[in-house]
Amino acid sequence: ELCLLPALAALFPPLPGPGGPGPAEVGQGALPAELRAAVRALVSDLDSLFAALGLREESFAVGALSRVVAAELASYTPARNRRRTATNKASVIFVDRTLDLAGAVGHHGDNLAEKILSVLPKLPGHKTDVMVNMVELTALQTTDETCSIIAPGCLAQPNDPAAKALWESFLNLKQKEAVMEARRHLVEAASRENLPIKMSMG
Repeated sequence: ELCLLPALAALFPPLPGPGGPGPAEVGQGALPAELRAAVRALVSDLDSLFAALGLREESFAVGALSRVVAAELASYTPARNRRRTATNKASVIFVDRTLDLAGAVGHHGDNLAEKILSVLPKLPGHKTDVMVNMVELTALQTTDETCSIIAPGCLAQPNDPAAKALWESFLNLKQKEAVMEARRHLVEAASRENLPIKMSMG
């Protein structure tokens, strides 16, 4: 089941400021009154949802505000009564939305994927995805410098075994080895299409 709660879309964990409580110290009492009310509303809505589904939940939390929400739900009187009579079990994982503010991975290693991700421009509106501009492979050529055509391509093609193997080599091999592997794929593709190709090792 997918359940959307649009009324709570603005609920966001407070960002720690200088002199403010640290992430581990945040409790319901340390939250601003407006955020406390929003947490209570969320707990009430979740309890109503779980009651309608007949669920007895086991809660897990990732992040300071998520721990507050999980604790509030655990101690909420109607929720305790519901858990005593509910027949279905569910695991509920709360994750702080502040974790969206940073990428899930760091790009720092001696591989070609790291170099690609650090050199290519970011895809508009994205923080970690980069733009592979495929306009050179299209008929959309223009000499107008003010024209900014973006023909986005994708480095990851999970349904193509050859592309998947190439991307894995970008991630797992040393940069020089991955460049050699990319060159091999390029030469093979050009040969299959009977395209002339001149490549130096520079």
